[in-house]
Amino acid sequence: MPSATNARKSEPPGGAHPFAADNVRGADALVRALAAGGAGAAPMPSIDQAASALDRKAIKRAGRLLKQAVEALDARRFKASEALFDEGLALLDNPPSLLWCYRLVAASKAANYEYVVNNYQRIRALVSTEDEMVVVDRAWIDCLTSAGFLHEALREAEALLARGTRYQASIMSATGVIHARLGNLQKAIAIQKSVLEKEPSHILARWNLAIQQLEAGELPEAFDNYEVRWDWPDFPSERRAFAIPRWQGEALAGKRVLVWREQGIGDEIRFASILPDLIATGARITLECAPKLAALFRISFPDIEVRPDLGPDARKPKDYAGFDFEVPIGSLARHFRPTAAAMQAKSRPWLKRDGEIEQRLRADMNVAPHQPVIGLCWRSSNRNVQRNQQYVKAEFLAPLKLLGTTKFVCLQYDECREEVAAMREMGLPIYDFPAIDQMNDLVSASYLTGACDLVVTAGTATLELAAGLGVPTVLFGQSGSQIQLGTDGVPWHPATRFLPLDADDPIGVAKSVLFDWNVIATWAEKASTSGRPTDWRLSYPGAA
Repeated sequence: MPSATNARKSEPPGGAHPFAADNVRGADALVRALAAGGAGAAPMPSIDQAASALDRKAIKRAGRLLKQAVEALDARRFKASEALFDEGLALLDNPPSLLWCYRLVAASKAANYEYVVNNYQRIRALVSTEDEMVVVDRAWIDCLTSAGFLHEALREAEALLARGTRYQASIMSATGVIHARLGNLQKAIAIQKSVLEKEPSHILARWNLAIQQLEAGELPEAFDNYEVRWDWPDFPSERRAFAIPRWQGEALAGKRVLVWREQGIGDEIRFASILPDLIATGARITLECAPKLAALFRISFPDIEVRPDLGPDARKPKDYAGFDFEVPIGSLARHFRPTAAAMQAKSRPWLKRDGEIEQRLRADMNVAPHQPVIGLCWRSSNRNVQRNQQYVKAEFLAPLKLLGTTKFVCLQYDECREEVAAMREMGLPIYDFPAIDQMNDLVSASYLTGACDLVVTAGTATLELAAGLGVPTVLFGQSGSQIQLGTDGVPWHPATRFLPLDADDPIGVAKSVLFDWNVIATWAEKASTSGRPTDWRLSYPGAA
């Protein structure tokens, strides 16, 4: 496998064409339009020919804008790419079909499915080659998949396969993704393996296989395949280049190791759960993390050096001198907890709590001695058609008001005043702490989360914060998440229960919590690490 250093330089595998519709992970990219070679991988059409009736000044401006749009697309700045394409295309009388294909790709990558729905047929009628037709049809398939129209998406994908294009491997891998979403996980895995038998270097199929193996709990093979993320062009993390060897499991006693960040804030917190294993090796560790996590991680891991990663422009060569190894934080589990059983056996709270501050916050909410406090978070700040299927509307949690004299606190970390007001109007007594910036001040957010006796949340950074602190947590979402590792819980976490969402029952989360409250309250009492006595009888419906 190419190293992180070479990931962006490698040629597309198997002679892949730049427009091979390679990526169909739900709302992610549809095609690797600019794989390997950047904007030069697929030559832009001649603007002069396409817009000969326009004045030369406008033509030059259109050319600049469209070049910038393609560069933004290649850099995964999808919203910016959309805006640049729109501005550039507006300057052309008759844009060539290839430019419209790029525009559709930008919309799909940005999860702008409204644009795909409104423009798919029009752009399909414009295309002039089979390659362009594949791109457009794949955009439509991905739109259907992300919106949950899975049988329709599978029908379209199979029709595309039947056309016998030269992109059969990528399209076959796409059908595997759809089968996984339909719940046919073993069939999906078999499809990815069949693609890899013919094309072992097929990056998309190996990435999809890794995700589906994580969902099925096929470890450690899933973790091994997950390393391909650095070769997948649409993986949303920076490719770091180091003059330091990548750690592959060598003995670490006395060695200096650089652990560096990847993915989102919630992922980073979850992956940090493996740091105690690394510390136990006797290595001298430097952790580069998201700036907003630095203070929290310094408190939680006092035996290592924690420094914020301020981005490429702030990095200096001297900061990376003297290290024996480097490793991305998402690769630690592969070495230390390679199976779900190992993950569960070693799972402990990994973030430090402050009981005194937690008690002060509870006092601010007028919490009586032993009175239960439940934190609520119902969605991420990052929303689109596909991700929204993992969330609920705030008001759908209002029936939890039936939980006796329980106090509720808002752990939603972005702007949510209207949602909180709606919950209060429906009778849920939920407290909010607007002075705490839960998005950016994660130390204070951890204190507020730690003041809770139970957290009910969607799969967000709030979930990982609560889990890291050891707060009993009920996670709701679609079944089969990759963090479940094929179990009915979350092996990464010491105390998380999973509650599957029912798309046909908007208040299903609240109903399930209420119906199962006796079991949940008993479990929460045993799982708590707060040291606070909690009288869960006060939370039973009808308690006064």
